[in-house]
Amino acid sequence: MTVHFTTKKIAITAISAGIVAYIIYLSAGGKSSLNERNNKDILTIALDSKVSSGDPRIIGGDANSLYIENIRFLPLVSFDEQGSLINILANEIKPISNKAWNITLKKGIKFNNGKVINAYDVEATYNQIINPQKGFPPSPRKAAFSNVTSFKALSENQLQIELNSPDASFLNNLIVGTLPKDAVYSAAPNEINNKGYESGPYILKSADSSDWILVRNDQYNYSEKPKMKELDFKIISDSGTRYAALVRGDIDIAQNAIDPDKVSLIQKSKTDTFHILSAPKLSTTYLAFNFRDPIFSNLKVRQAIAYAVDRKSLLQFRLQGQGVLASSMFPPSNYYFDSAIPEIPFNPQRAKSLLKEANLQEPISFSIKVSNSNKATVEVAKAIAANLKDVGFSPTVEMLENSVFSDQVKRGVAKVWISPWVGFKDPDHLRFVFASNMTPPNGGNRGAFANTQIDELLQEGKEEINPEKRKLIYDQAQKLLAGELPYVYLWHSLNVAIVSKNIEGFKLYADGRYWSLVNVTKK
Repeated sequence: MTVHFTTKKIAITAISAGIVAYIIYLSAGGKSSLNERNNKDILTIALDSKVSSGDPRIIGGDANSLYIENIRFLPLVSFDEQGSLINILANEIKPISNKAWNITLKKGIKFNNGKVINAYDVEATYNQIINPQKGFPPSPRKAAFSNVTSFKALSENQLQIELNSPDASFLNNLIVGTLPKDAVYSAAPNEINNKGYESGPYILKSADSSDWILVRNDQYNYSEKPKMKELDFKIISDSGTRYAALVRGDIDIAQNAIDPDKVSLIQKSKTDTFHILSAPKLSTTYLAFNFRDPIFSNLKVRQAIAYAVDRKSLLQFRLQGQGVLASSMFPPSNYYFDSAIPEIPFNPQRAKSLLKEANLQEPISFSIKVSNSNKATVEVAKAIAANLKDVGFSPTVEMLENSVFSDQVKRGVAKVWISPWVGFKDPDHLRFVFASNMTPPNGGNRGAFANTQIDELLQEGKEEINPEKRKLIYDQAQKLLAGELPYVYLWHSLNVAIVSKNIEGFKLYADGRYWSLVNVTKK
């Protein structure tokens, strides 16, 4: 199937959708006053889905919660623009064995209530995740610390962490925002706002389903205080409405929140109003299967689907070329990328043959589930469904509100779905996603994939400290995964931000975090 788009068609479609969305936006009460839009002290950022929690103890995997946590609560470590580990509260991290570290904290950094952060605060924060008090809900972050045997403060400024077995990626987990010790044990879940517990450059002023408003933390003393007085994160789930708000001037920054066809339109017609920033992104979009279902546990079915999907055309026309084709979890720029794994070509005839060899009763009917928060992903799902119909499948596309989609995938209700993994820094991500003991709530193996040999390699890779040896281990694991096809990898997206031209200082981070907002100014 060949799809033809012209600049004129794209422009007309985008403008029409923008007009409709604009009317909906205004009628829904999404109107900002001219004074607010022109206020040089307020920066407005578009988010495509809700923030599920602002409490570091129970924040899960949704990116927006993590992004806002990062600028409210200081962690031991964080990541720079390229995704490399950097110290924040930690002054020095000294290994004392291949499974233990001593950590010295920086002195004098304060919570908003004026109290100095110490090692006992950090100890309490992590131990509440590792071994929560009776009655406190289990943290989605608990699995990351299942290997910890001891996380304790030795003094006001010294911590010691010990693991049961070596874990080369463990330090990447020390990104949890720190809370005061008394708050950790006394505050109910999500009852930590407006109490002086924050230590980051911004503190929460108010939060509801449509806005998270943060104001400058006047007690912030980790680095230079932020220049903007207020950040308004506007949660706009409909992509057309986000675009309408952007072009109207209600949004200053939209990072990975504007559909590719609209980005293309802005590039052609609105460069006098907006800067368009793009950079590599730690992101992999994939088509996944539920192995609990006998149809999709059949390798020939998964292979047939892989050959049926015209990924190259989808990337070119549906995503306007804003990404690179994926053959594995890791993009070509990643050290652990294995160039020996071939890309699966578009081959409908091969797909038909494999489907016939699967010897299943036709028609093979199923739904491809997808979040409705991203129009481009919905369009991709529809195009993939058309590809699959061409070779003999009978799929439909089911668009779900983002929280419902996430819940169904985690509970194993979805049989086939499309989603991205975003922000992963270490190859141990493969264990989180594919190890047989990492089904939810323990990890991200949502399709219940299981392979003993892959399990053993992923555990070996986790424990191996030497980068060269780790690379060889993960090459083996990725080759086996390529043969098993728990995912059909689609592409690695780009980070794309549309930024109003009166905004200066905004930078893209590989994992999408908003730390550069600290240095942003508005003319």
